[in-house]
Amino acid sequence: MRAKLTDTLLLSLAKPGAWREVSDTHTPGLLAKISKSGTVILTVRARTRDGKRTSVKLGRWPTVGLAAARKTARTRLGEIAHGGDPVAAQHAARAERTARQALPTVALALERWRAARTAPGAKPRPWSPRYTAEVERLCVKFIEPTLGRRLLADATRADWTGMIAAERSRRPATATWLYQLASAFLAHAEAHGWIASHPLPRRGLAVIAPKASPRGRALADTELVRVWHAADALPAKPHVFTHLLITTGCRVSEAAGIAAGEIDFATGRWTIPAERAKNRTAITLPLPEGLANELRALLPVNPAPGYRLLGSIAGSGLSGVSSIKRRLDAASGVTGWVMHDLRRTARTGMTRLGIIAEHAEAALNHVSGRSQLNRTYNVHDYAPEVLAALGAWQTHVLALVGPDIAGTEPLSAAIVPPRAAAQ
Repeated sequence: MRAKLTDTLLLSLAKPGAWREVSDTHTPGLLAKISKSGTVILTVRARTRDGKRTSVKLGRWPTVGLAAARKTARTRLGEIAHGGDPVAAQHAARAERTARQALPTVALALERWRAARTAPGAKPRPWSPRYTAEVERLCVKFIEPTLGRRLLADATRADWTGMIAAERSRRPATATWLYQLASAFLAHAEAHGWIASHPLPRRGLAVIAPKASPRGRALADTELVRVWHAADALPAKPHVFTHLLITTGCRVSEAAGIAAGEIDFATGRWTIPAERAKNRTAITLPLPEGLANELRALLPVNPAPGYRLLGSIAGSGLSGVSSIKRRLDAASGVTGWVMHDLRRTARTGMTRLGIIAEHAEAALNHVSGRSQLNRTYNVHDYAPEVLAALGAWQTHVLALVGPDIAGTEPLSAAIVPPRAAAQ
């Protein structure tokens, strides 16, 4: 049926009955489709340049009035005359919306990345628990609040660099960490097709978040004594934690997570397992007798091997290190240092005691200073040298602080080789 479409005509046709179509004689290509239920749908029908028939729905009458429908129809017909295909464009837009709904947000992509890098068999190797926890902390604290809800594909270079720059103004070292973490994550995302290209500049670290100058703080003997005695005013677990850092030169996370099954009380030795060591290499350290006794006093009856000794919650690792540090500062009067400086102090002290560098580095479980060739052909584990070097350091520390801790001699002293004693 062909007729000039008017509201009166459509009102008369918009009744339940047979399905019908009315082509508008006023605007060729515009037609009204009346369903059996009496619903009127205004539509534009035409053929594209390649001869394909296309039909564009304009909306339901009277919600869409005839004047507006004619205006829109002329626009659509013009687009088709110039080679366009509104229906194909609508399908493409719908497909794009569907595809975008499947794209991950930054938060979801970060979660997938962490899962992939901690899975058994991850290449080049799975992250250590310590590194995993640090990555999660940075993601949750810094990235997810800023960019977490954004689609990963929509996060621009300005978004990433802006987040890092904001942190650089407050904590430069954290900004460096953030840049390195974000760059590694985005490289993973690019490799797996989550994003088209890596948005951060490949060599932008030096400009956007340059590494801070390495710390060089080592406590003098007098400062070490004051920190040692300041720990005496702390509760038992923070007290043991501080003395453990001073006497063994271990990492903060290693001391915080010390577990019952890692300590051999018969020999006074503590073995940090490979999965808790930063370089995935186990190491056995000597414990001063008094410190071993204090650790033994923290044991419950029949603890499981994985029972951690120093946490405020039974069986958990120690937390709140920054609070412990503030209390040590207040009690000792020593400032301008961080807990990791106790590790540097032990290494510096071993050099002052004449321990050769190779043995002192082994005592800190450092392997990065050894060449790949050396690590390939020299498979000696330096276990005796580690015990000797730390035994000499502990003897020095205990002599400085006096007999305030039960036992003033490391249990490993008896096995110190003559050459180390002579040094």
